[in-house]
Amino acid sequence: MVVRFKAFAIAGVVLFVSIAVYSSGLQFHPVSFSDMRPPLDDIVAHMLAFREWQNGALREYQAHRRFYASNPRFSKDSTLEVQTIFRWPYTMQSTVMKQDGSDFIKEHVFDKIIEAESELSINDQADLIPKNYDFALAGKEDCQGRPCWKLNLRPKRKDKYLIEGDMWVDAADYAVSRIHGTPSKHLSMWVSRVVIDRQLTRIAGVWLPNKIESSSSIRLVGDVQLQIEYVYESVKVVNEPNNLTSRRN
Repeated sequence: MVVRFKAFAIAGVVLFVSIAVYSSGLQFHPVSFSDMRPPLDDIVAHMLAFREWQNGALREYQAHRRFYASNPRFSKDSTLEVQTIFRWPYTMQSTVMKQDGSDFIKEHVFDKIIEAESELSINDQADLIPKNYDFALAGKEDCQGRPCWKLNLRPKRKDKYLIEGDMWVDAADYAVSRIHGTPSKHLSMWVSRVVIDRQLTRIAGVWLPNKIESSSSIRLVGDVQLQIEYVYESVKVVNEPNNLTSRRN
């Protein structure tokens, strides 16, 4: 059982850190589905400009986060509630408010996720930028009522922090609104497959994580599910009319 849940712990950590912390920014004219498909280079350039704007404009947020992980085969689950404060430029502090269920999962999955967040927030090794990825335009789709450009993600190196899959770029803001895929590097002999789905939401003109879901198949353990949900209590953005907000556009 110890070996089995060591594998579960490794998978749980990588599920989250492989998608890392991504923020992007700057306002552009809205694009409708009737518009011609823009060149890929233009989409990427606007996306990077938005990212640069948001990195400077987002000064602080406070969020209540709920972590949940489960392994039905062995009837193991755990819930963690965390208060997280981000302050510009790179400070992220998380305080555990409540924990229920498996202490092993908390120690070997949730705690490792929180540690990795702080580490990845100060470098760009997992960011959605040309240094790390090649992009290909796949088309346009509706993303929760907003038009988006769908791009294929092709990591430039095998890395557990990089995703092979797809991302959706908002056609109005050119911010990343969703990422879906699998880690580009095989995680371990115990983990046969990991699927990650990261969704972002627009608040006060910036885009922040809304929900992260992942599933994995682990030998001897079975399926493992991980979910992180965000509720934002305040978001402070410079040059935004309503800095304090729970407002969602």
